[in-house]
Amino acid sequence: MNKKIARVFPLIIFSSLIFLFFSCSQVAPELTQANYSVIFEYDEEFETPASRLSIFVESNTDVRRYDRIKITSLDTGYIWDFTEISKMKYEDAEWAGNTNLVVPENEVIPCGNYEVTYYNSDEKETTIYVTVSYDTDFYDVSYEEVPEIISKKNGFCKIAIYNEDKAMLYFGNKIAEYSTPRGIWNNFRDAAYYQDIYYTPGNFEICIMPEKKVALEE
Repeated sequence: MNKKIARVFPLIIFSSLIFLFFSCSQVAPELTQANYSVIFEYDEEFETPASRLSIFVESNTDVRRYDRIKITSLDTGYIWDFTEISKMKYEDAEWAGNTNLVVPENEVIPCGNYEVTYYNSDEKETTIYVTVSYDTDFYDVSYEEVPEIISKKNGFCKIAIYNEDKAMLYFGNKIAEYSTPRGIWNNFRDAAYYQDIYYTPGNFEICIMPEKKVALEE
């Protein structure tokens, strides 16, 4: 994964999406590269995380034209066929995909080869392939263990801060100022909740920690 992709992918998942309103043309999608992450989402009530797959593709054509995406795990036959597409523009690149691809209960996100087909509203289509490979040991990792494991993998942590209505106030690096509820509140007086988000190098695994209240000490 190149440095540009590594910078943009956390933004795709957690930042507000910038939807595009460009002129339309009757051309087939032009896809340049596919990007994926397996997301492990933790809840304090459960010992092990829920999981979902995120796949986005960079496009040379207007992503507003994309009407449908079909993703197939060639090794297992799982198919995700959907019209709810997240679309954004970052710098000079346009991206389209989905962050909520799930498998049947008690199954794991398949490693291996995936076929990703994008359809325009006029049903013109283009296919790209991506190989998904990640550490399946995360399914057995409790959220208390995540910081140490990510550190050993030379990963990094970001933080998402929300107000009472769950509108995002900040998403970015977890600097020292944001390491305590008091520090968060000192910088964001409307802050009510926060979440730590841990990434492995390349963003192949993302661990979303349980939501915490910005509760100040008495």
